[in-house]
Amino acid sequence: MLAWIELDRGRRKRSLQHLDLATPRLRGRELARARCLRGLHLCQEAEPRLAIAELTAVVRELRRYGDERWLANALIGRGIARCNATRLTSAEADFRAAETLLRVLGEPGRAAMCLHNRGFVAMLAGDLPLALRRYEEAAKAGLDSASRPEALVDRAEALLAAGLTADARRVLAPAMELLRRCDRHVPELAVLSARCALRDGDPAPAIRHGGTDAEFMLAAGKLDAVAAHRFRGPAQTRALGWLAQARRSDRRGALAACRAGLKVLDEHHGDWPRRELTGHALGLARTAREVLHWSEQHRASVPLPPNDPGLAQALTDLRRAKAFGLPLEALERNVRRLTLASRRSASTSTAPTGLPLISFIVHEGQMKAVTLVDGRARMRVVPDPSELVRTAKLALRAGRAVTIDLLPDAEEVVVIPDGVLHEMPWAALGRRVHVIPSLSRWRPSARGGHRLWVTGPGLSHDEVPALQQEHGGSITESTVESTLARLDGAGIVHIAAHGHVHPDNPLFSHLELRDGPLYGYDIARIAHPPETVVLSACESGLARAFLDAGTRTVIASVLPVPDARVGAAMAEVHRLVDHPAEAARAVAHLGFSCYGTGTRVAACRAAANDVPVQSS
Repeated sequence: MLAWIELDRGRRKRSLQHLDLATPRLRGRELARARCLRGLHLCQEAEPRLAIAELTAVVRELRRYGDERWLANALIGRGIARCNATRLTSAEADFRAAETLLRVLGEPGRAAMCLHNRGFVAMLAGDLPLALRRYEEAAKAGLDSASRPEALVDRAEALLAAGLTADARRVLAPAMELLRRCDRHVPELAVLSARCALRDGDPAPAIRHGGTDAEFMLAAGKLDAVAAHRFRGPAQTRALGWLAQARRSDRRGALAACRAGLKVLDEHHGDWPRRELTGHALGLARTAREVLHWSEQHRASVPLPPNDPGLAQALTDLRRAKAFGLPLEALERNVRRLTLASRRSASTSTAPTGLPLISFIVHEGQMKAVTLVDGRARMRVVPDPSELVRTAKLALRAGRAVTIDLLPDAEEVVVIPDGVLHEMPWAALGRRVHVIPSLSRWRPSARGGHRLWVTGPGLSHDEVPALQQEHGGSITESTVESTLARLDGAGIVHIAAHGHVHPDNPLFSHLELRDGPLYGYDIARIAHPPETVVLSACESGLARAFLDAGTRTVIASVLPVPDARVGAAMAEVHRLVDHPAEAARAVAHLGFSCYGTGTRVAACRAAANDVPVQSS
């Protein structure tokens, strides 16, 4: 009993001392239990095969004695060892068997821990949606995170891998406090916390914990073991192995390992750990072309498939809960989980050629700008982008010209913003500006389609009737499902509705329609998204959602537009809507910009060709 208690407290040396003293006097069932404890000790060694062999023998003995509680212990230990050996199917079977035994024995807390361990198996297999679901189910089933804060660390790791940084930080906070109180050290915790901070653009924790921190050094000690899995196992496990290989290699070897890891993910349509691979490579990039190449890799997103019925139902449930003022957090988590489960391969597109390009990227707390003009690439640091955005917006509100020196000296330019520069009123900088989220979102062709007008509730000024009378088209019933149905295959769409920006997840930003919010996740469901979208809503945050879904051009504002000026502004936009960059420039004083491909169709077809950006 003392050996078990000491092992549970993490005092392995004292536990082994108790075992050494007691084992010579033990026989039968008690000896089998002692062997089980030694097998659990072996689970924490570098070589998992010894633990698997010992615990397999122990499982047979405990079954013979009918000792179900200790059989559950042995199965859990063998499941951990099998995880370490990347024998994931067998590990899942062990944890499932132990979970069943513990439920029968009336130990729901430990059964919940087995369910959590099954989530960890799913995480290793690269099935993030299943991992997140099992972690949440384990928490609901009574997992005691106060005594097992490592479970919170596992859950935070999965959330971070899914790109849900804010959720990961919320889960990490109590885990860090619990571990601090009981004076326990989990090496991965400091690394995970710093990664969350870096993902949020805050390099301070990582700088504080740089190469001298003991916990970082302990975590780095696992790199060799993880790197060994780059040639075997599921795709995500192999990609993780390549990431470990990159972190232990010199610059040339690290970049090669990152490319190998991305190749594995591309071949199997995987998404994790893509950002970790591209982020590591981006930190090693030296030349302007290398930074441009890896920043494009880093910002690449995997789109959702349209018409996913599970996602559609989850969004309907979320709308109903919002209408009745019910809690939304669990429903939003379910939407995010289904999103991860239904991702598809990203589509390829052509890069804009013949136009000057400036690409911004934030990495490790620093913003860099790469300009590509006439085939020559240059790079510089942007010292205070937040101040640039603030200055530009203040100038517009005061009716003054924006005089920020941020773009290359050209009449027409393609801009790829990052970080706070997404809020810049680009068209107000005095050029024809095409703002795209990445080179893959430049769309040179147009297919036409019907003209559609959408009006949301509660508008003090509705410009749609006059515009529809002048330009034709149809006004749709402003419910979510009817609007989505009419958006499919549309040519030019004008949406006049109140908008709301979600600060943590842009896909939860929405437009208010008659029966509830139309989310960015809804837009991802459209099989053939509209060609051109005009958003007269104030700061809806949905331009990126339309572009990711496949829309060619979005004209939208980053500032609230006064009601008295909306009608005249939208009339001017639709007069020039076949030249989107010109249309945005005409109303740039109101904060509007052109997002996506803003050249007219004929010019765009002539200028674009299939020339990818290459790393030098």
